[in-house]
Amino acid sequence: MRKLAAILLLLIAALAVQPARGEGPPAWAYPVNPPDFKPVPDDGKPRTVPDSRASYTVPQTRDLFLAPIWHPEDHAALPDIVAHGRKPDVFACGFCHRANGQGGPENADLAGLPANYIVQQMADYKSGMRTTAVQNRAPQTLMISLAKSASDSEIAAAAAYFS
Repeated sequence: MRKLAAILLLLIAALAVQPARGEGPPAWAYPVNPPDFKPVPDDGKPRTVPDSRASYTVPQTRDLFLAPIWHPEDHAALPDIVAHGRKPDVFACGFCHRANGQGGPENADLAGLPANYIVQQMADYKSGMRTTAVQNRAPQTLMISLAKSASDSEIAAAAAYFS
């Protein structure tokens, strides 16, 4: 009887931590901006970071076709696809994944990954084999869209740079 009670308690505990059907993954694992989020308006002042001579305006730091390069001496020169992308459909890879490839909390760290792995991930985005558990989440939606528009040579150049 004790064994049955213990199993029943474990089952109840397991069900209690599972999201209800249709709720999807827990919100804490996939943060999104609140619906009423408004970015801080531009004050016209250029922004800098410590130990860098570079400066960018707020609109520049929000431009999907510009990868800010704060410390150019820390990495090789960026290929054009990483630095600027290709308008209108292929954003600068370095905008999200950063000029050094280390990414941010919302996207992948590509620095040092094998080039063929990066190429395969892009092919999987392109074919629909790679997707996301949270539909319409901006980083994955953007990656899927731009992967379909990026050429093989653009993907190879970005993969070679980040690897």
